[in-house]
Amino acid sequence: MSGDVVANKPVPKPTPETQPFWDGCAAGELRLQHCEDCQHVQYPPRRLCSGCFSTKVTWRAASGRGTILSWSTVVAPGAPGFEAEVPFLSVIIELAEGPTMLSVLRNCEADQVEFDMPVQVIFEQRSESIFVPYFKPSDINE
Repeated sequence: MSGDVVANKPVPKPTPETQPFWDGCAAGELRLQHCEDCQHVQYPPRRLCSGCFSTKVTWRAASGRGTILSWSTVVAPGAPGFEAEVPFLSVIIELAEGPTMLSVLRNCEADQVEFDMPVQVIFEQRSESIFVPYFKPSDINE
């Protein structure tokens, strides 16, 4: 986790449904919802299981590992505060637990990215209490 707060970037605003996710990020762990009825694992957070519509969803720490399904190089900032970021790699990650997650890949050049490339979550601090999940390449033995 970085200890530096990133200036001028938008800060996510937790809701009652997403607060456990953001609390996990601040603690340095990626948390996902698990359905107690059908065992479905979901992201993004919801009040109901997207597999069976049960209300019995609980939070568990995830491995923070996944693989790249797709990526794109972003060359124009999509919102104020991201001007210094471009170009960056937008990636769709298939998490080890099953759900997919849109994120940004750090510590990697575009010509190094491959399908099914293993990645590991890292966190960037946006405010005193908000840490945003990003990913970096990982060695399978890490």
